[in-house]
Amino acid sequence: MRRYVVYRNGGPEVLQLQETPEPIPAAGQVRVATRAIGVNFADLAERAGHYPRQPPLPFTPGMEASGIIDAVGPDVPKEMVGRRVMAVPIYGSHAEKFCLGAEYVMDLPEWASFAEGAAFPVMYLTAWYALHELGRARAGERVIVTAAAGGVGTAILQMARVANLRVMAVVGSPEKHKLVRDLGAEFVASYETCAAEAKRVFGEADLVLDSVGGTLFRPLWNLLAMSGRYALYGFAEVGTEKGISYLRAVRGLLAMGLISPYTLVGTNRTLAGFNLSVVPNTVPLLRDNAARLIDMWKDGAIRPIIGESFAFERLPDAHRLMSSRRSTGRVIVTVGD
Repeated sequence: MRRYVVYRNGGPEVLQLQETPEPIPAAGQVRVATRAIGVNFADLAERAGHYPRQPPLPFTPGMEASGIIDAVGPDVPKEMVGRRVMAVPIYGSHAEKFCLGAEYVMDLPEWASFAEGAAFPVMYLTAWYALHELGRARAGERVIVTAAAGGVGTAILQMARVANLRVMAVVGSPEKHKLVRDLGAEFVASYETCAAEAKRVFGEADLVLDSVGGTLFRPLWNLLAMSGRYALYGFAEVGTEKGISYLRAVRGLLAMGLISPYTLVGTNRTLAGFNLSVVPNTVPLLRDNAARLIDMWKDGAIRPIIGESFAFERLPDAHRLMSSRRSTGRVIVTVGD
């Protein structure tokens, strides 16, 4: 079988496709024969060496995928073999086969494609946690969503529509306007104009869901109303097609500045950081919310937005597209026929 291996951190060029022996599932594990891979910004951060749960070198990146269980560990029911599943290994899915704990897979509905299954778990669990667990969103509130045409952004827009929220979608190009409006955005703005536009149409914001950070943070933070919430779950601004730009990172951190605890007390504002892979009790989060989200998917309230698709041999190009921030929806890599 083949898998991508990272021997040194860096840009997409460090992803090396290699022939390796098939992994053997250990106790408590299943092995998944991959059919589709969802590419996340977390995968890019792992590859570059900047992820909170950074694996030691060498490693295979990849936070999520879908496929078929083709082997199980000695203490896992053999009946699991043959099941179509969605899997969240945190890293390791950039491979034709990979192993993970049985508790980190969930059944892929029979009416869903493998591509949709690879786009679903991380995207929608992140969106749910940001919007409802951290954001505590309530009907009628004014919400700003950055990177709104991306994978998590499109998931947030769909959930916000279900929750009857008023949303301004922030996107990087006019070509993305129709997509976010179709998903329920009331207003659309560019990164350059979003703070001024939000002030004009909303006055203040009750909730900001931001995966871009950097120079965008301070103008949006200043728009928060009393008791407003700001959930920061990414720093996409620092990414380039070649990898992480340290110049952008330094510039962004300086622009973000410092937040005084006294300011938080005086305004009742909340600033929350979020990373799905380090959420306490991740397994209950997966189990409790995945079932709810799959029901919403079945009912048509939400659906994974699939963007560009790449063959397995072109996986580094999928990373490049993600880094360019030109993608829409979830970027998918297909494996096999």
